[in-house]
Amino acid sequence: MYFLRTATNNVSAKEAIIGTVIMVVIATVFVLIRDKINKKKASTGEDREALWNILQKAVPDVQNYTKAYACWEWTVYQGKTRKTTYWYYGIAFNSEQIFIVPISCAGGDISYLEAFCIRKSDLGMVNSKTDAAWAELYDKNFNEIISLSVFGENLKDDKYHPLNIIQEEEAKKFVAWKDNWMASVNAANGVEVTGKMKKPVKRRI
Repeated sequence: MYFLRTATNNVSAKEAIIGTVIMVVIATVFVLIRDKINKKKASTGEDREALWNILQKAVPDVQNYTKAYACWEWTVYQGKTRKTTYWYYGIAFNSEQIFIVPISCAGGDISYLEAFCIRKSDLGMVNSKTDAAWAELYDKNFNEIISLSVFGENLKDDKYHPLNIIQEEEAKKFVAWKDNWMASVNAANGVEVTGKMKKPVKRRI
């Protein structure tokens, strides 16, 4: 009897393992198919063109800037509660300033608010790491103005990642632009940064 019971339990364990493996395979296949579809959509440039058209309307003389899609997400923990906030932007930048256009993708359509400009000369600090795809911009009083990340590949994985945009060249230009601003702004204001998000100041020079 004990042998039969043990055998029955072993079969159940095997079935559970097989079931888990099948679920993992199905989930993996689903993700691969979804990413393939999203990459195909991104390659058509539909979302990219829509955002570029918004920047064309919102930014004066936009032809003198590099255009890109930027985003940011930040998670705050309070006890057992976790809250993640997401921001989305169209940006246009050159050596002297950057225009920020807040966007929303609610309902599947891209809407936008009025653009605002941040000049390099108005900044007191840029926090990031060399070659990183993100930046935190601070004013002369070291108050944060905005945080941005620019990735070469953006896929519509879920409602919190709403756009399919491929922008490899723009992402490389953003990193080079950010590294230049980080070096010159921080040197001009006598500050050395940590490269840690939301904990920017390492020391005053």
